Amino acid sequence: MADENPITAAFEIQRQTLEQSQKALEQSIEFQKELSEALAGGIDEGVETQKRTVEITRNALDRYLEAIESSVPGSESGIAQIREAMDEQFEALDEAGEEAASMAEEGLEEYGDLSETYLNTLGEQLELLQETHEDLEAQTVDFVEETESQLQELQEEAEGQLEEQIERIQEQTDQLRQQVEDE
Repeated sequence: MADENPITAAFEIQRQTLEQSQKALEQSIEFQKELSEALAGGIDEGVETQKRTVEITRNALDRYLEAIESSVPGSESGIAQIREAMDEQFEALDEAGEEAASMAEEGLEEYGDLSETYLNTLGEQLELLQETHEDLEAQTVDFVEETESQLQELQEEAEGQLEEQIERIQEQTDQLRQQVEDE
């Protein structure tokens, strides 16, 4: 059929809408993936910044404790206990920060994997929808063409029958005239 067929045009609009929706969805997922990657990079930078901050704080406290130790006679044993407790706290802080960063990165990776799986599944569903849409279009166009053909045949048949009836009526009219003239 010609491209001006309204059914084909309607299906083309639907197809374009499906394609645009798929592209928009893919762009949205891609944006989310890029955001996740940026967040992961931010986590790494945050961990490094936290480590530097902890190290600076630790060094400052060490110097402070050294100053107390050198200026207060007999404070060595108390300072040693403070340093031991301080070291334990800083180690615990380092471990907690690394664990939090690791959990965040794992969560982002899982999110990325789930997004990828979701996108693949959605892509497969959209492909199936598009194939089904194309099949429906072909069936609809075939149905319309067949119906138009049948209507054309019926119209031609009806016109043929009408012509036959007109000819019969004319013959009958001619016969009646002939009879009237003969009488």
